[in-house]
Amino acid sequence: MKKIITFLSLLIPAVFLMTPVWANDAPLKTYTTTTSYEDVVQDMKDAITDAGLKIDFGGKISEMLERTAKEPGATMKVYKNAEFMQICSVSLTRKMMEADPANMGVCPYIVFIYETVKMPGTVTVGYRRPIGAPGEASKKALGNIDALLDRLVKEAAGKK
Repeated sequence: MKKIITFLSLLIPAVFLMTPVWANDAPLKTYTTTTSYEDVVQDMKDAITDAGLKIDFGGKISEMLERTAKEPGATMKVYKNAEFMQICSVSLTRKMMEADPANMGVCPYIVFIYETVKMPGTVTVGYRRPIGAPGEASKKALGNIDALLDRLVKEAAGKK
């Protein structure tokens, strides 16, 4: 019993001192606009290529959900339009992985655009935050990637 009490007396303060990974940063960052969905998609593509980056892959989430709706017995349409784009910056990615090889789990970078059925005319554009391994070198490298993604998404949303 004494060992359990000692263990708990050490464990409980440690738990309260730990900071959750998402404590200061949400895992997704989004902006909204009333610009047409098609224009926001094009603006995102332009922002990506203007930054010297390439879209590695894209997925039409709204089409996939419609196509597969019968399988899980879906009764609600979520998106009017929705897609994601997978991108990468060679130089920033290298620095991120040199900081900590585990940061490979952050790749690829994902930006997304959607318009919901419930809010037609409001387009949300955002990105998955690059939150990876701890350490100052990782924090700096991931911060640079976050700044790049934020700039691209703001540009597409007209929030320069």
